[in-house]
Amino acid sequence: MSQINSKQVPAVQFVGAAVRGQGHLKTEQPCQDAWHVVSHKGATVACICDGAGSAKHSDQGAQKLSQMVCDALLEYVLTQSSPAIAKPDLVAQLSNTIARCRNELAELGPLSDYHATLCGLVQHQQQNVVFHLGDGLIIGVNPDDWQDFIVSEPENGEFAETTYFFTLDDWQSHLRVMCAPARYKIWFLMSDGCASFAAKTHPYAPDLKFLKPVHSYLASVDNELASQALTATLDDPRTYSITQDDKTLVWLYNSSLAV
Repeated sequence: MSQINSKQVPAVQFVGAAVRGQGHLKTEQPCQDAWHVVSHKGATVACICDGAGSAKHSDQGAQKLSQMVCDALLEYVLTQSSPAIAKPDLVAQLSNTIARCRNELAELGPLSDYHATLCGLVQHQQQNVVFHLGDGLIIGVNPDDWQDFIVSEPENGEFAETTYFFTLDDWQSHLRVMCAPARYKIWFLMSDGCASFAAKTHPYAPDLKFLKPVHSYLASVDNELASQALTATLDDPRTYSITQDDKTLVWLYNSSLAV
């Protein structure tokens, strides 16, 4: 399920899509991925969350976490007197928001029912701040040189098909935050289902045959056409043999960033 709440400035373009995987279609389960983007007055926050297949309400955990984090971080950035983001303060705000989300979900039932990962990006003025908990993949690209990119890799657990969730007791030790230069104007946030065909591994890198034409098309059309095209791309039957998982991708392009 995709969500959007946007007051866009012309220089900022974004679109996202979440598609239910064939595995969940066969078992009649909902899509357990979620995405959310908010943009206002030159500040943008984007999140995707991938709910655990083994958790019965992970779709709700993913939806709630993505929305709470985006809304809280946008409000925080816009209320700062300084145009520069202080990374320690942003991390504190992010951690407090995750803790608040955990507390609200704990009132509904066991936190283990709401397992989800988190990939996110804050853009403000000439700054990019990436935050990441668990698997999924975040890629920033310099549009002037697609060989110039930055990656926030997934963190997987000790065993196959395991990762780290915001609902675990030690979630804070797995929260990663990094700053990225302003030359990375294009961003792709993706769940591991999407990353299985949209990125290369060993080492992680964008699959240019997939992501470059995606960017070119999305940047050239309006939001409605972009949303339809991205959904259709993620739900292409050719992906079914690659992954049975839900597939989520958020694309963001901020042409106003100065190098």
